[in-house]
Amino acid sequence: MMPFPSKLKQRGGIEYLTTMSDLKDDSCGHAPRVCLNQHELIRKYQCPDCDAVMMCSCDQEFGERFLSHQLSDGRELETQKRVSVTHGFQPNICSECRGLPADSAPAAPIHGRTSKIKRYYWRELFFEARRRQADWDEANSTAGDEERRVAHAEIEKAVLDEIKELHAARPKYVFSELSSADVIAKYAVEIDALSATFVKGGKKGASIQLGNELVGAEEFAKRHYVKQGWQVLELESVPFHVLFGNMMWLVIQDIVDPQVRIVSFGDRRSFDDKQPREMVSTHLPDDFGSKGYGVRQSKTIQEHFEQMLDDGDLHWLFDYWLGPSEGLRQYLWAHREADIERARKLIDILPGDTIKTILLYLIGGYWDRYLGWPDLLLYRKNEFKFVEVKGSRDKLSEDQKRWIADNHDLLGLPFVIAKIHRSA
Repeated sequence: MMPFPSKLKQRGGIEYLTTMSDLKDDSCGHAPRVCLNQHELIRKYQCPDCDAVMMCSCDQEFGERFLSHQLSDGRELETQKRVSVTHGFQPNICSECRGLPADSAPAAPIHGRTSKIKRYYWRELFFEARRRQADWDEANSTAGDEERRVAHAEIEKAVLDEIKELHAARPKYVFSELSSADVIAKYAVEIDALSATFVKGGKKGASIQLGNELVGAEEFAKRHYVKQGWQVLELESVPFHVLFGNMMWLVIQDIVDPQVRIVSFGDRRSFDDKQPREMVSTHLPDDFGSKGYGVRQSKTIQEHFEQMLDDGDLHWLFDYWLGPSEGLRQYLWAHREADIERARKLIDILPGDTIKTILLYLIGGYWDRYLGWPDLLLYRKNEFKFVEVKGSRDKLSEDQKRWIADNHDLLGLPFVIAKIHRSA
């Protein structure tokens, strides 16, 4: 094996090891290696035999040109713990350079990134578009902002089109996600089949004829269940964010936690009021929202439930903690009065044990679990159930699929899908 000089290399003001000299065994070939976080642009790999942390040399050109600030360390996916890179770029580290299938790491579906191409090829799209945009900028240094914006947008579209063609001819990734029908069948989800008259030309979100009105799917389902004797609370995810931030702030923002630090962000209320946004600050652990946080703080979390939530009046605690939890709730976009009222209503409707189950579920991996919650909560007397409303052609989102799986395996909440079919 070629010897490596024992020295630090500096790029972009950051020093990192480019050698193998600190290996426990310099002869280690890193046959096994584990990617610390597939969702990083410049991925870091750890060798379990010698503990070396390195990057693959196929990323070197791009990393040194554009992402020098990401070359000194990485973050473990599960814990968000920072891990220092000890051996810089090394050859034949990633799966592709070893002649293996590319590792699939689809990104979460967000606005502008819902297609499977964008979700699976997010890294390739970013790398190639960034390269071409930088080349264009260097060749057109006198271009104005608008010309540059248009050119960059055209480059992004061209790269996307090319990757679509490449995927059609030689797929790099296999899209293995379950379909909506597969998820419904696998987890034995109950379906409420409703029938409605859909009309063309209605306003967006209001295409169902109900008497003399045009209503949306959720409103149609809501009125259907009211006729059956249910009361209905409109939900989705944000009331659960309020509940979580309010009831868990004391643990999450505990200044005794050595990983808690101050974070700053734009004031959410000013954003709502379309006013200039001042920066506000709050305390947050650096591994907040990861599965590792729930594991690391499991004892503290359990004590919180035993000392505060088990013996406390949840209604009283909710109102008492609204003020102290403001910073965390703003960070979570869980600050609006309407959402606070819906969260308070959850405590009225759901049994205390159910509230605690939901809180424990969220704190066990908040960023993976905070989306996908059902549209409606039905309740009457001592009975309740959650409802996801879908029109005749609507499909489950990836977050909804994940929530259904988690509900089956972890939450155990009564749940149905209201599927609104077109009348014959």
